[in-house]
Amino acid sequence: MSQRWSWAPALALVLIVAGGDPALAHVKWFAEYDLTRSPMPVGDVFTKFFVCFFLFSVVAIYAFYWVDRYVYRKRILEDVLVRYTIPEPIAFLIMRCAAAGFFGAVSVYGFTGDAFYLTPELKTDQAWVPWLQGVMALCAMHPYTVPLMGLGMIVLYVAAVMQYGIFHLLDYLILVGVTYYFLASTMDRPGWKKSRYIVLYAATGLTLLWASIEKWGYPEWTFPLFERDPGLLMGLDPRTYMILAGFVEFNLTFVLLSSASLLSRALALGLMSVFVLAIAKFGMIDAIGHLLIIAILAVLVLHGPTEGRNFLVLNGKSLWTEAYFMTGLYVLAFVLIFTAFYGLHYLAYGHWWC
Repeated sequence: MSQRWSWAPALALVLIVAGGDPALAHVKWFAEYDLTRSPMPVGDVFTKFFVCFFLFSVVAIYAFYWVDRYVYRKRILEDVLVRYTIPEPIAFLIMRCAAAGFFGAVSVYGFTGDAFYLTPELKTDQAWVPWLQGVMALCAMHPYTVPLMGLGMIVLYVAAVMQYGIFHLLDYLILVGVTYYFLASTMDRPGWKKSRYIVLYAATGLTLLWASIEKWGYPEWTFPLFERDPGLLMGLDPRTYMILAGFVEFNLTFVLLSSASLLSRALALGLMSVFVLAIAKFGMIDAIGHLLIIAILAVLVLHGPTEGRNFLVLNGKSLWTEAYFMTGLYVLAFVLIFTAFYGLHYLAYGHWWC
């Protein structure tokens, strides 16, 4: 398929891919993978199409932040939105219920012979794991015992690191964020409450950013899914699809983390809808595996972002300057996450990838 496309069709394609099921599904749960093998060489990733689409994404990011900061300064629909914002205790209840459902379900899976630590591919034959997960589900029932669930998550995370390696567990920084959220749940001071949500949202965002780089480094992991269901490709060739899927995930996550206006909630709602719709395609494993991230996105939609992201707002500067500043941060984040993925893989496994 020719890669000489105009920008307008490329933009339309982004919108289509954003709704595609494999774009945000965690491929390790459904296909064979091998993290010990080197990712695709950087020179093979940076094709002409990849670079052109990156440049296009920079322009799109600039336009988005101009609009975002305009909506923020004009406080469009902010007064209406406040009336439908849930208080922190309700947000905490949503997270507790999601955690209870998650650990209760994985505990049942464990007792039926399919035990895993925290995600479906982190399988284990340790008999104590489903018992601990069952106790953790019970700890979610009362606010005062929630920190014990956080301690249990530390135990499971460390055990998974010991068996699968730290690089593999970097896929799931979201679990570190959830752990901190629950450990600090009994701290009543406003600073502690704010930090819980800052860490929770940041860890979720880093997880999705990391997964987007993985799509470029290991696109072939997803190819068996396309072979079983060619309709997922929507007429694209597999490598093109994976490039676009990675950009969709990276860009949506970046703007979700740093949007200052109500657009962040709209983006969270759209992203949450994609995860929910993917359940119809990938089934119960996908539903359980993504339950916590769906809950976090629901909290972001209903409770809203913290004031912590206001440090990215340049009061007194023009809209053009703010958009320029945020576009620079986007490029910096892109370079840092990409470099971290390839660099840490080399440190973990010692395979050169150039």
